[in-house]
Amino acid sequence: MKGSKTGFAAAALPALVSCLLSPRPQLAQVHGHGAQAHEHDAATPETGEVETPEAGPPRLPRENPLIDVRLREGGREAEIVIGPVALPAAGPHLRPQVQLAELPLAGWLHGFSWDMRDRNGNPLPDRLLHHVNVIDPDNRELFSSVPRRVLAAGRETKSVRLPSVLGIPVASGARVLVSAMFAPLPDRSFEEAYLHVVLRYRPADEPGLLGPWAVYPFYLDVMGPVGEKEFPLPPGTHGMSWEGSPAVDGRIFAIGGHMHDYADWLRLEDATSGQVLWEGRPEVDENGRTVGVPVSMVWWRGGLRIRKDHVYRVAVQYTNPLPAPAPDGGMGALGGIILAPEDAWPAFDREHPDYVQDLRNTLDKPNEAGHGHGHAHGPSLGSGGGC
Repeated sequence: MKGSKTGFAAAALPALVSCLLSPRPQLAQVHGHGAQAHEHDAATPETGEVETPEAGPPRLPRENPLIDVRLREGGREAEIVIGPVALPAAGPHLRPQVQLAELPLAGWLHGFSWDMRDRNGNPLPDRLLHHVNVIDPDNRELFSSVPRRVLAAGRETKSVRLPSVLGIPVASGARVLVSAMFAPLPDRSFEEAYLHVVLRYRPADEPGLLGPWAVYPFYLDVMGPVGEKEFPLPPGTHGMSWEGSPAVDGRIFAIGGHMHDYADWLRLEDATSGQVLWEGRPEVDENGRTVGVPVSMVWWRGGLRIRKDHVYRVAVQYTNPLPAPAPDGGMGALGGIILAPEDAWPAFDREHPDYVQDLRNTLDKPNEAGHGHGHAHGPSLGSGGGC
């Protein structure tokens, strides 16, 4: 893989899916590609903390009261709740400590949605959330060895729903890291705010002849797989891009992205063939602020084919009309799902330098000095900056 920088419907036809990739992987095979899921985790009886070799991946956080995972009555939905967090008026962005949770379900994820609420469940403004990432520390990404991003959502991505014939497989007790950033409003304070992320799924033991076809999430960033994800955005037109090759052949079935204000477009290009595979342009409000980014469901036309012997480029372009650098800077992140045979993925390597560094960056980010400060109610809390 190479990197360079410059200036994420209706029912599908089973016959169409079956002609793309076969055989369909079984649910028991999908968690932890070729590795023991918790091979580096050993809790000490004295502290309960997870210890790892000093040169290996960092310790994962312990579960604590700031995160709660619930199965809703009637099944088919699980809810991850982060909070409470205090968001004072005109305060800086707040990033609580990254939280670890186990999902008490087995089956296939079909989509998600999120909202902000108060203690009594009343809705709060969506703009209180800057972004949330749900990360699988026990599997790798498509384009790199970093921990897999299960979902990434911001203000412009309220929900995603897959057709019932497709699902992201999840095993009972699968671990996820939840990293969130909150954005206080300029003129209103919230003493206790909660982020609710709802995961929609099909239980593995639900009666039926066949389960959904297994698809896997993937994530690309114009800043590359490891390191900072935001970049300065001075006045004028500027772009950023990164190139790499996927670990497996497959077909992208859904794709969308994340951009900040003043973005022109976000693209996925086949740099080998010169073809633009997907382009997303932001939806903006009357003030030109980004309020949405389209999600393209391309499974119905066979998906977008990608090949491991090709190089792909994710690129973003901004035009900043201000006479000064844009306050929120720039970002360009792309995510989606891919249909690819499970047994073709490389072995999961928890010692890979990119895995170690990315996990360390994810866990350490809230503790960095010089990023915005805030506070949240509960143990093991910190402050931090952008994703």
